[in-house]
Amino acid sequence: MTEPRLATNRRQWLRSAGALACLPLATRAQDSAWPAKPLTYIVPYAPGGGTDVVARILGPHMGQVLGQPIVVVNKAGAGGNIGAAALAQAAPDGYTIGGGSIASHAINGNLYTSMPYDMVRDFTPITVAGTMPNLLIVQADTPYRSVADLVRAGKGSGSKLSYASAGNGTSQHLCMELFKLQSGMDAVHVPYKGAGPALQAVMSGETQCSFENLAVAAPQLASGRIRALAITSPQRMPAWPSVPTVAESGYPGFEVTSWQALFAPAGLPQPLLARLNAAAVAALEQPRTRERFATLGMDVTPMTPQQARAFQRAEVDKWAKVIQATGLTLG
Repeated sequence: MTEPRLATNRRQWLRSAGALACLPLATRAQDSAWPAKPLTYIVPYAPGGGTDVVARILGPHMGQVLGQPIVVVNKAGAGGNIGAAALAQAAPDGYTIGGGSIASHAINGNLYTSMPYDMVRDFTPITVAGTMPNLLIVQADTPYRSVADLVRAGKGSGSKLSYASAGNGTSQHLCMELFKLQSGMDAVHVPYKGAGPALQAVMSGETQCSFENLAVAAPQLASGRIRALAITSPQRMPAWPSVPTVAESGYPGFEVTSWQALFAPAGLPQPLLARLNAAAVAALEQPRTRERFATLGMDVTPMTPQQARAFQRAEVDKWAKVIQATGLTLG
């Protein structure tokens, strides 16, 4: 019985090998011809935000590796849903990639009652680029010098606090709602079309406070135009040792970490995914990239597509629980 079984297995292997032998030819032809034109990098937020900053750091390096320029296009609105939907609807041919954040790819699908895309099913993760905490910020001229000061101002029927965010469903929005839940303070949400406009609103006094990504707030913090009351990381940041964590400011266990990732439409061929991942990781491992990320308070976190997928799924589950606890929904 052994010999017939071996013969059968040998024939099956030869048939499989013959079929597989045809695949590398087509794959290599497709792989070698790509990219034959510039790539589009969709940013689902306004210029100046964390996703935009990452795109403009990585785009030139990735373009050099791939041999074609990468054009960054901002498609802001609906808390990242407009740009993310445009990416999901693009052809999976490797010519359209996009930035994704904790909001567009982990929060919105659990927050909005109607979504133009599925956060997991409609995308191919390329890599996670970096993670960063949020800062609780106020205008430098305000009287609020601590978390306790702000909470006192936001309590009681006479509270007139308002807070800015980069849009409905963004990490800034959810971060403040979670903080309101834990602190008992009240503040009216004022959503903007991106982190840049939200930061401007705080600096101008249009709103009183905001939880803002460190990548966006760091330059203005260094210039003295805003004051940081606390940071959402589990420990203080070495670059800002005087800024306490929210947890040590009276709210143990409070931790929110934003992240930035690269995605392509679902159905991207594996050879193109491998090349895009290699280009992104090469860009992230550039010493200058690491230095720029560090100045923005971001940790560089290159991942394989498989690791990025697992990371995203865990974040989706985490924020689903937070949204359920706060009772937030958006139409």
